[in-house]
Amino acid sequence: MSDSIAADDESVKTENPASQENQVQEQIEAAQNEAEASEEATPPQAPEPVPVATAPRCENPIVGRKVFFVNPPLYVENYLHLELKLHEYEAYIISDYKYTKNALRKFPDALCFIFIDDEMSYDEWFNFIQSFQNDEKLKTIFVGLMSAVIPKPQKERFMMNLSLPGGFIMLDEFKGSALIEKIVGILELNGAKGRRKYLRLDCDASITINGYFATKTQLLQVTVLNISSVGFTCCYPRSYGDALVKNMLVPSFSITLGRRSIVTPSVVFDIKVVDATRYFAIMLFAKQVGEDDKKVIKNFIFEQLEQRFENLIYAFPPDTEDYSNKKPKAVETDDIPEAEEVETAEEVKPEDEAKTDEAVKTEESGTTEEEKASDTGESEVN
Repeated sequence: MSDSIAADDESVKTENPASQENQVQEQIEAAQNEAEASEEATPPQAPEPVPVATAPRCENPIVGRKVFFVNPPLYVENYLHLELKLHEYEAYIISDYKYTKNALRKFPDALCFIFIDDEMSYDEWFNFIQSFQNDEKLKTIFVGLMSAVIPKPQKERFMMNLSLPGGFIMLDEFKGSALIEKIVGILELNGAKGRRKYLRLDCDASITINGYFATKTQLLQVTVLNISSVGFTCCYPRSYGDALVKNMLVPSFSITLGRRSIVTPSVVFDIKVVDATRYFAIMLFAKQVGEDDKKVIKNFIFEQLEQRFENLIYAFPPDTEDYSNKKPKAVETDDIPEAEEVETAEEVKPEDEAKTDEAVKTEESGTTEEEKASDTGESEVN
């Protein structure tokens, strides 16, 4: 068994309980990252990063960044989104743009790709994206745009006047694998995966996963804390003793995922002592795990993450702001007296202007009399 976090260590007793718990979590996180790094099966290699403008804070976070596609066309939703899942990215679809800000305020370091060819005019989409700069949480979002038919002048307007660290992707220029490579390149460049190689589902009160393994004499149960496509972590009573030891191969480890159960051979990567009553184990799936079982695990992870995400963003009212920037045509009642005063003021002319008008009229009148006299003279001559 590896070095444990001894609950009865004298130096630990003097520390703050919260500090001690943080140290435990940090050691667990480090051990799990080490386990994933040592896993021989690696995900598909990402293509070379695409050179696009990036925000100044492109640090590589531990847990990565959420990726959102707002108002995407079916091609992006049914093809690109699925491929990103296979690449172990935590990507979500927001079909109704009115719920976009609900999500982004919860994840202010997220990457957000917005399809701007429908739902609103280009001017409204411009104002929508520009409004992010007036919100302290939204102004940190990595925004990228997608379009298939936008005119060149409109595209240049977006690129010249908005911060777009996610780039501007023309879907008529990038299709199939080329589109995937471009998106993955942008995600890699902006640290979307973080330091983790695989997406994990952390269990909470709404998600309970149990695991079972057998010894020579009994069937033992563990509580799964989180799970990924390459392994899981679990807690179990210290009363189990040496039922699990480091580097041990468990030939049949049964895991219940909702209504499905899988049985996989698993290797004990490491074991820690959590407290006086519990052990913590890091388990890696052995190479013998079939693709069908991995698919079941991945589908369960994304189903739970998407359900959790929808519960989060739809718990708040939608965005009702008008992004057209058009002034209302209706005239307020309080403004009517002012309008009458303006009209009256326009009818009263200055004294100088009145004199000028009178002179003009006199001149016109004189001219008319001269013309009449001339006409009379001509008539008499004739």
